[in-house]
Amino acid sequence: MKPYSVSELIKQINMDLYRYNDVAVEGEVSNFTRSTAGHLYFSIKDARAQMRVVLFATNARMLRFRIENGLQLIVRGRLTIYEQKGEFQINAVAAEPAGLGALQLAFEQLKKQLAEEGLFDAARKKPIPMLPQRIAVVTSPNGAAIRDILHVIGRRFEGLSLQIYPVRVQGTTAGREIATAVRNLSKWKMHDVVLIVRGGGSLEDLWAFNEEVVARAVATCAIPTISGVGHETDFTICDFVADVRAATPSAAAEIVIQAKSEICTRVDYATNRIRREVESRIRDLRARLDNRRHGLDRLLRRQAERMRARLARLEQPLHRLPERLAVRVKAQRVAMLEDKLIRAMRNSVTWRRDGLASRVGTLEAVSPLSVLSRGYAIAFQRVGKRRRPVHDSMAVKIGEQIDVQLKKGRLECTVDRHSLGLETVWPAELVRRKP
Repeated sequence: MKPYSVSELIKQINMDLYRYNDVAVEGEVSNFTRSTAGHLYFSIKDARAQMRVVLFATNARMLRFRIENGLQLIVRGRLTIYEQKGEFQINAVAAEPAGLGALQLAFEQLKKQLAEEGLFDAARKKPIPMLPQRIAVVTSPNGAAIRDILHVIGRRFEGLSLQIYPVRVQGTTAGREIATAVRNLSKWKMHDVVLIVRGGGSLEDLWAFNEEVVARAVATCAIPTISGVGHETDFTICDFVADVRAATPSAAAEIVIQAKSEICTRVDYATNRIRREVESRIRDLRARLDNRRHGLDRLLRRQAERMRARLARLEQPLHRLPERLAVRVKAQRVAMLEDKLIRAMRNSVTWRRDGLASRVGTLEAVSPLSVLSRGYAIAFQRVGKRRRPVHDSMAVKIGEQIDVQLKKGRLECTVDRHSLGLETVWPAELVRRKP
């Protein structure tokens, strides 16, 4: 019998193993390493045996999860013998976790990694403004999510403008598009809040919002973010990283903007509270002013009485002098005392008058009438038998009658038109971009 050379024997065995060109084997991963070129080398074993596995970089890039030691894995590929070492191995073309799906495992692995980095911590969450004037929505312009948002916001606060950053929300490029949109909005700083939304779907459909590139873009966004992806039971990595998580796109719209009726109620409550506070302070100042005025009158009367009594005491010695001398001295003393009394009373009155004028000025400064006296006016909307101040031009309808309160009298007016609020302009490169 002619002996084989080593290479010939291994080549023959490899040809015999060709019938195992597409096999699947399950086992636990051990001895995992990754080369600088991106190739993956590891062993797969059970309680009685083990074998080597190589997954080249071309196929390794297709994995959605990370292979780790101890992971129960199903490997598919072909059986070969590595000629240089004579080792029996599987040249794998694909791998997936045993039991748990690859996407679910990738989700759990990324969630754990980002949580350890602190990206889910409540301390880094930014507050959402109460009434944002500029809202950006990152979503598909043709999806159900944007229709839900427009419906909810139109119902809760009509006339509010939104700006849509169109992106794909499903597919291989969706994650990169969403991340680019969030990074651009953060760089431009043209908006008060960013909504990242998509309608419901399977785990595969929502996977773009579970990609690491999206999570890190949302985490570093300088603008407050709200994530509303899928249905109420769906959770994505984007939900955990965003400043606020909404159960659905409609819920995101309800969170970002309060109903106009709620805001008007809060404004009316604050206005009434301020009015009561001002009226209370005015009453207190008036009472204090009255007390000071009465006190000033009593003081002046007491001083006058003391002066008269002193004058009477000074007049008594004059009666014992000769009549002519007494009259001359008395006249001189009377003139001197009268002059002194007049100066004292003038000084006292001047001092009290200055104090009174200062307090009257304070009273006038806090009085609403002082604002009207400078040419301002207050517009009131008629609500039944009551009137309430108009704070927003959009709250009054065309043709509606309103009252305008002036310093003297009021005017009954009819609204002919009203203008809109702040408009924003998109960067030129975004306007030129095709949807």
